[in-house]
Amino acid sequence: MASSQCLSRGEKVFQEMCYPTAEDVVKQTTEAVQKYAVGHLYIATDKLSYFQELSEALEPLQVKVHHLDPHLPQMDLMILGQADFFIGNCVSSFTSFVKRERDINGKPSTFWRFPV
Repeated sequence: MASSQCLSRGEKVFQEMCYPTAEDVVKQTTEAVQKYAVGHLYIATDKLSYFQELSEALEPLQVKVHHLDPHLPQMDLMILGQADFFIGNCVSSFTSFVKRERDINGKPSTFWRFPV
């Protein structure tokens, strides 16, 4: 797994890192949208997208929510690497590719259940 990208030696992975609740996703995403003045949110996932929940929560902030076909990972990598801000899954090898590109280019990122 790729948890070494977000955990120190000896720290343990917990369930909410891998599978955040809809409430956690909406809360942390809203914090990031407000902090980074985001106008568009791109969701890249092959599991639960929480598209409806995020669309409803971010509508008052006039944020447009987008989600493409989850079977286009190359497109996801391109978009996520260039985004203003990125929240990824701590144990995901896919996230590790995005995070490394963003680190090299000095772009801000975090993980679910970590501070924005």
